[in-house]
Amino acid sequence: MEISVATYTRNRENLLARVLESLCHQTVPLNMYEVVVVDNGSTDGTRTVVDRFKADFPKLRYFYEEKLGSSSARNRCWKEALGNYVAFIDDDGQAPPDWLEVAERVIRTQSPDVFGGPVYPYYLSPKPDWYKDEYATFTNGDKPRQLNTANEFFHGSNLFVRRSLFEQIGGFDESLGMFGGKIGYGEETAFLSLVRLKYPGSVLYYEPKLYDHHLVRPEKFLLSWQLRSRFTLGRDNYLAYSAGVHTLTFKHLLAFFLMPFLMIYQATLGVLLRDRSVYPYPQNYYVERVFHSLSTWGRHYQRLISYFGTKVSK
Repeated sequence: MEISVATYTRNRENLLARVLESLCHQTVPLNMYEVVVVDNGSTDGTRTVVDRFKADFPKLRYFYEEKLGSSSARNRCWKEALGNYVAFIDDDGQAPPDWLEVAERVIRTQSPDVFGGPVYPYYLSPKPDWYKDEYATFTNGDKPRQLNTANEFFHGSNLFVRRSLFEQIGGFDESLGMFGGKIGYGEETAFLSLVRLKYPGSVLYYEPKLYDHHLVRPEKFLLSWQLRSRFTLGRDNYLAYSAGVHTLTFKHLLAFFLMPFLMIYQATLGVLLRDRSVYPYPQNYYVERVFHSLSTWGRHYQRLISYFGTKVSK
């Protein structure tokens, strides 16, 4: 079997039904892939939804993982997978009918170790006028190519990994990622950083035609959610990139203490004096300027925590 498509879920039976509908009606032959669903502690009708789809798609397999966390669930996914490649898509994702057909072509022509493509938003509720599609769009451009620089990665909801890599590296870092309803990021970034570090000759391939869609849930329209998300993203990205090595310079300390003053200015006078042709709504300025600064400060925050935590533990 070439591909195991894996999704993990927790109490999202309606969204799970949507992604399974897209996965069970692909244009490739049914014997080419399976679908693995890992239930991460759901208390709703998740199992019933899976059983309903199994009637028409026997290669759909269900597993229950009681240890909470996206990384724990993803690790259960690849351990149960039977395919040579494991393809990850979120339970609020949507795959076009030819998603696996494009993936099969990439495997046949490029034989990559890791590959993926763009992720575009979709909506089930009206989005506010200020919310731009680009806020939920992930892309590495419109040309197929290898990703050779250290800051180029794939979105976790459109990620294909050769299964043997997981066996060699050990899977995702379970201290990173989502935990139940708690926002968390970075497990895919940390994994791919390890791939590059341990196996520098690995082929990481980007194919723009290998796209899928990811739901923008209504809570993401709230500035309070954006604020928490951006800080957490900065904090977790530091952990994902640091590989356990923590350094601290005067420049880092200066940025940590001065950046709050910058953010206070941006959030008050800055938003009033903003260029309205660039930021037509105050929310645009907050998302693109204030919360970008907050994400940077989150990295500095985690650097300090990690650096002094390491010193204390020694």
